[in-house]
Amino acid sequence: MVVDDDDDIAGLLLMGLERADITAVRASNGEEGVEAVRREQPRIVLLDWMMPVKDGIQACAEIRAATEIVQPTILMLTARTLADDQRRAYDTGVDEVIEKPFRPRAIVAQVRDLLAS
Repeated sequence: MVVDDDDDIAGLLLMGLERADITAVRASNGEEGVEAVRREQPRIVLLDWMMPVKDGIQACAEIRAATEIVQPTILMLTARTLADDQRRAYDTGVDEVIEKPFRPRAIVAQVRDLLAS
């Protein structure tokens, strides 16, 4: 699942995942993302930090608190590079922080590896 308000970034990620034969759905903000995680129960969530309505940190906290959700691996996409910001993400339940700019192919490879494990 891709949760990102930026159409270009979401499109690149979805295209890369599709080319790797990985089915993915998209949500455009954190609130939609939490609803989609509840509905779709994905194994992996690519979650942007800075989004309208509900940011990625808030969405991650809500996902982690939801006992009815099979807990996915959450990869946080962010331009925040300060150690305190990254520590906050990990403390909220993010499994890995991926700094922007990133290489979509590298993320697709990482998702493929996670799905295979």
